[in-house]
Amino acid sequence: MATDPSTSMESVRRIVVVGGTATGWTAAVRLASAFGGAVSVTVLEMPSRGAGDFETGQFSAVPARLQRDLFDRLGVLEEEWMRACCASFQTAVRHVNWRTGGAAATAPRIADGGGADHFYRPCAEIPECEEFPLSEYWRYRRSNGETIEPFDYACFREPPLMDAGKSPRWMDGRAALPYGWHVDIRMFTNFLRNLGMRRFGVRSIRDELLHAERDERGMLTVLHTEEGTAVDGDLFLDCTGSEGLLFAGILGEPFIDVQDRLPCDSTVTLTVAQEDARDRIDPFTTVTALPMGWAWTMPLPGRAGAGLVYGRDWMEPDGAARLLCGLWGLRPEVTAVRHSRYRAGRSGRAWVKNCVALGACAYFVEPLADEGLGETLSLVDRLVRDFPSLDDREAPAARFNRAVELRYRRARDLVLLRYAASPREDTPFWKAQRDLPLSAALRDCLAGYRSGLAPDRAAHELPYYALLSSLTPSAAPVPRPALAHRVAARRSADAQFLQIKRQQQILLETLPTAGEYLHRLHSRPVGALPTPASVHAGRA
Repeated sequence: MATDPSTSMESVRRIVVVGGTATGWTAAVRLASAFGGAVSVTVLEMPSRGAGDFETGQFSAVPARLQRDLFDRLGVLEEEWMRACCASFQTAVRHVNWRTGGAAATAPRIADGGGADHFYRPCAEIPECEEFPLSEYWRYRRSNGETIEPFDYACFREPPLMDAGKSPRWMDGRAALPYGWHVDIRMFTNFLRNLGMRRFGVRSIRDELLHAERDERGMLTVLHTEEGTAVDGDLFLDCTGSEGLLFAGILGEPFIDVQDRLPCDSTVTLTVAQEDARDRIDPFTTVTALPMGWAWTMPLPGRAGAGLVYGRDWMEPDGAARLLCGLWGLRPEVTAVRHSRYRAGRSGRAWVKNCVALGACAYFVEPLADEGLGETLSLVDRLVRDFPSLDDREAPAARFNRAVELRYRRARDLVLLRYAASPREDTPFWKAQRDLPLSAALRDCLAGYRSGLAPDRAAHELPYYALLSSLTPSAAPVPRPALAHRVAARRSADAQFLQIKRQQQILLETLPTAGEYLHRLHSRPVGALPTPASVHAGRA
């Protein structure tokens, strides 16, 4: 008789998540829902350390995949959690003044060629046409003088809609565009906490970690708290952010710092009240280049989160606070600001013994540099698929560590490219970016782009090519040589460019503003609202 493999090995039955962060509760809810009552999940929350991994003030961007990969699995409607978290839309990230030098300003300057110095990076993927990304046809047309239209406005539907402040959904709930969200991170964490405890039996312990016990193999076995609670576990998740209480503090795993390759190490943040929540609410995050760093804005109903990212080699914290307040017309002496410092880099390994690092404990590059909770979901999904046995809790470690390192390198290179490819040279800060060391992969990508080679999909080069097309539009782009022989493909692309223009016009005429949609969402009873379709549906 065949033996049931589930009875031939000891199973991991107790998971302990350390850190009551958004990362920690996302992981706890996902794991508890995946394994049901077969595995117990306990979250050790430490009140002294707050609710965020690395908080961009009180606000955070949540990626588009969150609904599909987490809430849809749990049967949670988008309208339910959006209302609970004061959420708004993030359909794109708008970059302002990354190509022109000058004093600190939130309004776009006039770039070379007469256009405004701003561009969008939409949540939507670059469309395909006849085996090639549509961006390759844009490069071909631009090099031949057939168009002067910017890359983003030519290849995506979103830019003119963002200019008009349009919602990614119609009033009846149908989705027109892919999008993510801005959320109040504390409200979001509390929503996940309540969901995990009430629906999936996740246990919460609010106490401070004091020390841990390990067995003869070095495996963590028990965590002890200041109040005398002993928390037993078979598998531990470190979600304590860059502090890494388990990884750095107990396991002694080294942190690989890359601050010498990135210019910024600090933030100052504030919250700006909006008098009327029905006013325009931009459906995008704005990141604005400044003489000594860059600033971000995330609008929510009734308020906005703002922050400044800078390096202390270039600016003191008080100067950064004055600059940020000045951008908003606020008086620094009466404005509440929050200062933070961060380390860019990664943990040497993200899976050590029976402990797994998630979020900023695994790696951190820069605020808004990656998908944050989207990355957490990807790694937790991998953990669900490669769940270890009690007999061999390190079996998935090598594969998991390779995946985390690859994700980190891609996020780091995208940030490096944004600095290195910017044409700005108006201050010592921006001049210094020319000397930043680039990875071999990024050097190969730049060489391929300048030579007219196609983006290497296996090397994840398409986002890099898109950023280069936006940052350096005045540079003559070398077209892909193969397109010179693909007349039919170029005609198909011409038709697709025209279709994008038609869709832009239709959506401009039919979509409500984000402010109108969000005011209705947040002011009406949930039962009176339409049930939203999938965020991937509804192409005009």
